[in-house]
Amino acid sequence: PKAKTLAYFRSCAEKYDLIGNIFLNNSLHESRTWLSQAAFKAYAQIWKLDAFRTMHQAHQSFFKEPHLIQLFDRFATYNGSSPYLAPATLSIIPHLEHNIGAYFPEKGMFGIVKSLYRLAEELGVQFHFESPVEEILVEKKGKKRKATGIKTKNEVLPFDKVVSNADMISTYRKLLAAEKAPSMMLEQPKSSSGLIFYWNIEGVFPQLELHNILFSDNYEEEFEHIFRHKTISPDPTVYIFISQKICPEDAPAACENWFVMINTPHNEGQNWDEWREKVRKTIVSKINKMLNIEIEKHIRGEYVLDARGIEARTGSAHGALYGNSSNNRFAAFLRHPNFSKQIENLYFCGGSVHPGGGIPLCLLSAKLVAEKIG
Repeated sequence: PKAKTLAYFRSCAEKYDLIGNIFLNNSLHESRTWLSQAAFKAYAQIWKLDAFRTMHQAHQSFFKEPHLIQLFDRFATYNGSSPYLAPATLSIIPHLEHNIGAYFPEKGMFGIVKSLYRLAEELGVQFHFESPVEEILVEKKGKKRKATGIKTKNEVLPFDKVVSNADMISTYRKLLAAEKAPSMMLEQPKSSSGLIFYWNIEGVFPQLELHNILFSDNYEEEFEHIFRHKTISPDPTVYIFISQKICPEDAPAACENWFVMINTPHNEGQNWDEWREKVRKTIVSKINKMLNIEIEKHIRGEYVLDARGIEARTGSAHGALYGNSSNNRFAAFLRHPNFSKQIENLYFCGGSVHPGGGIPLCLLSAKLVAEKIG
């Protein structure tokens, strides 16, 4: 019912108003965050945060129609978690998408990268491409340890401050190999990954829009496979993104570009080659059945990316898309801070540190670092 849906969105907005600014725009690892006026306001209404129910349990209390519950449960996947494990506090995510609204960047996600690059160049930033960093240099000065620069294969570059945007596991195990790593933070359960098929499609399908979700018939079982059994459900939910729907220039005339993805476990040595073939058949069969088409006849090109490829291309540990999962109520507090408490002048941003994974949160992590550096 409309009244129940509006009540749900109001509850999402209340949560965001209480903790959104605290969690997203401040460090959780500084006392001033927890002694602020906003923090004390949240303490007084902490029950509204709904941290002791799962997202699924909260959605069951608002809605009775199973498909509607499943639709809102989907938001847990926005940070690589399960709605049957993640706290209901994460319903601030649908608030951002539905109450505030989502945006599509001009020229797509890569448009953000190019805009940041242009801005950095205008500010005098120098880029060293094709120069992988091998080590973050740390020196002991008196009783303190300080980051003093970086080492690449060909040169040593001194810096007053060092920021790593690499996955924290890679940062500590490769770039800070001689330093003591925060094992408790690094060993937190990792988020889900994805198996993605990039298809060049000949033909236009008006029954599809920008975002399309072909749901599993048993959503709970799908998440059991991902997080408990570390396998792929025989009936996975299929997400299809077609940017050509609002950016016609993204595909040739009378064609579409399909980004077809299912959620998977992160990489723990599974047989991904076998999975890729099996999942592809499952996805094709599901699309054909639900859309009453024969999609195989329309595929003119294909590129496939799995957790191994994600790990190799991005350095994300185990190919996890969002760093740590949020499958417990304390997960937000167990992300690595945006600065080192042991090494001065060393800072961190990206999807494996506070406030979390996904492009908006990665950008916020960089904003927190920039403010910290001053």
